[in-house]
This record gives sequence, structure tokens and C-alpha cells, in this order.
Amino acid sequence: MNVRILVVDDHAMIRKVLRRHLEEQEGFQVVGEAGNGVEGVEQVRLLQPDLVLMDVSTPKMDGIEATRRIRYEFPQVKVLILSVYNTSDHLQRAVCAGAGGYVLKELAAEEVGIAIRTIMGGCQFFGAELVDHLQNAEG
Repeated sequence: MNVRILVVDDHAMIRKVLRRHLEEQEGFQVVGEAGNGVEGVEQVRLLQPDLVLMDVSTPKMDGIEATRRIRYEFPQVKVLILSVYNTSDHLQRAVCAGAGGYVLKELAAEEVGIAIRTIMGGCQFFGAELVDHLQNAEG
């Protein structure tokens, strides 16, 4: 499986680290980067990646709204949210916007590859530290 990935984050250093980490893993190709949500949506139109690794907090348009627009316009494109926020509000908004998963930045190095493969396989991925938020929302 060769997964074409777009990385959207407002911090250039984080984009660089993510790119390097992803490209070290077999089957992942970073096809582009964007520094905000508006650029992210535009890059999806141009590059048509398989998956967008989307920071939840981006300027001009936050990652949740960018996810909503991407999923509406390109339903085949999967989105994995990357965030520093471990809150049920952010998680629920991401899921409602169409995100296929949510990974905390502090655990991204450990989980992002697994999350991408899980999402591309047709399932959702939420780190273990987030499952309680999902269960509480359902209950």
C-alpha cells in the first residue's frame, strides 16, 4: 500500500519532523505540506492525497473546518487529526467533521503510522488516552 499524505500544520518544524518520520516508514509518501487550513483545502484540490494529517489548530481556518470541507468535497480523502488537545469537545467536533482518527501530538511518533494504516484500512483510530472521551460521549 502506497499512501499519499498531505501534512497540514502551522509550524514548519513540525511539518519537517512529520515528513521525515512518515517517509522513513514503508508505504508512505508525503506529497505536500500546508501551513494553514485554507492552504490545506487548496492542496487537497491540487494534489489529491489519500490522507491528510491535519493539525486541529491552524490559522485562517481551523483544522476541524478544513476537515469538514475536505470530506465534503473529497469524501474519498481520509483525515487524521493531530492535536495537543485531549478534550472530548475537540474529539467530538473532529469526528462530526468526518475525521477518521485523532492522535495527540505527544504520542504521534508512536501512533501515527498505526493510525494511518488503520484509517486507510477502513476503520477509525483513536489513541487509548482518547477512548474514555468517546465512551463518555456515547453513554
